[in-house]
Amino acid sequence: MILSIAVSFLTLLLAALPAADAPKTPVALDDSKAPKSVTCAFSNIRYSGWCRATQDIPEGSNADEVCQKVLNCLNDTSCTKTYCNATEIRGGWKLEEVQTDK
Repeated sequence: MILSIAVSFLTLLLAALPAADAPKTPVALDDSKAPKSVTCAFSNIRYSGWCRATQDIPEGSNADEVCQKVLNCLNDTSCTKTYCNATEIRGGWKLEEVQTDK
């Protein structure tokens, strides 16, 4: 009796599993829920070239706000976040360009 219950259970369990050669159905990715990002470009006369920082855009925010936060940090001597190859230059930064994902 117990053996027949065990066999029935295993049969049901195996029947629920997909066959090894069954084609996989591709899953569509929902891009609307993917985090959006922005690349902010900054310049400073004491820094060689432009600094580019890519950041995620939090829900409820926008690209300009994100870049402004990075700019505020770059111009604040008390900010400890690292941008621009961990430059220690604080002050004199200008936001030059804001690029978002397409």
